[in-house]
Amino acid sequence: MFNNIFATYLYSKKLDINLTSLKKHILQTQRNDEKGVHLSNLGGWQSQGFKNPMSSNKSLFKSLDLIAKEIKDTVGYTYDLELNHYWYNINYSGSYNIPHSHVGLKNDNIISGVFYIQTFVDSGRLVFKRNEPLVGVMFADNTHYNEYNSSMWNVNPNDNFCHLFPAHLEHYVETNLNSSDRISMSFNYSIKR
Repeated sequence: MFNNIFATYLYSKKLDINLTSLKKHILQTQRNDEKGVHLSNLGGWQSQGFKNPMSSNKSLFKSLDLIAKEIKDTVGYTYDLELNHYWYNINYSGSYNIPHSHVGLKNDNIISGVFYIQTFVDSGRLVFKRNEPLVGVMFADNTHYNEYNSSMWNVNPNDNFCHLFPAHLEHYVETNLNSSDRISMSFNYSIKR
């Protein structure tokens, strides 16, 4: 008998958010704090983290809250979840994000995600890494990938799409090879206190 004993998820959905006003808000946020923060981003800009939705992104978070609840119910999390924090990303041409996860000693993030506001061809895929070192060795010459033998999963960024995934899942963003900026918002949901 062949059993699948472990699995993970990637929840993807196209939303219907007014990207023009959200983009305007993000660019104003950047003008107010040009330095931003430097965490996983190399060459781009990340905003400070925000706890509560603002008028410019409230409708987006209404949708994301429903998706987080759907994931909670489907996966079987016993705790209720709430938005922990979110931040904005602007990846300039040539910038990227190094491999990282959203779990650490100082948080209890359960679900992480990204929402794309402005994307272009070759503006950098989101790449998930499988944390099983032998997969790359055992299937090094493989050309037919499936859930058993792949070590990476790529997601092309598209406007108005969100992707939610387990906060512990390691990921990175490829280099933006387009001359235009890619704009996104990242976020985490954690156990409700």
